[in-house]
Amino acid sequence: MNVLANENSAGAHSKNNATLGADSESYPCCLGPRFAFITSASATLLLVRCIDPVVAGSWLPFHPTCGAITGLPCIFCGMTRALHLLLNGDFIGAIYFNWLAFPFLGAIIFLITLFAIEIAKRRVIWKLRVSFRVTRRRLTVFGLGLLLLWTLQTYLAVSQHKHELLNPGGPLYALFVR
Repeated sequence: MNVLANENSAGAHSKNNATLGADSESYPCCLGPRFAFITSASATLLLVRCIDPVVAGSWLPFHPTCGAITGLPCIFCGMTRALHLLLNGDFIGAIYFNWLAFPFLGAIIFLITLFAIEIAKRRVIWKLRVSFRVTRRRLTVFGLGLLLLWTLQTYLAVSQHKHELLNPGGPLYALFVR
């Protein structure tokens, strides 16, 4: 009985030390990137909310969208304008420019909240490396998902005549839109 109790307590002690040691050793290296993400994401969202992207885009000597180069919008074309409108409460305008602004903003808010909780509790709750292992199958599914999203975004831009996202002079526009 004594031997069994000693083995159980030794096993539990080593598990606790391994867990605490892993968390206490890995936590300080995770603190900086998590805090940097919270700070930079919050600052970026604040800037996007305050500065109108259409006005800011007029400061640039070139048109900063994929549609200006290729003729067709990319998956994230209109995302800055959509986020600006969403953060200012114009949900219909946000959907018009890019409906992906809603899940994108949700993911950013989720990560800010998760990282803030991890910093407050001083332990890692979700290990991203373990969750997102790269395999050939996952890359294929991810690539097909991106292709489907791009197809949907292009269809919506062409069918709703979103001229601010399209360039009739672009090579892909002439190839796909007739």
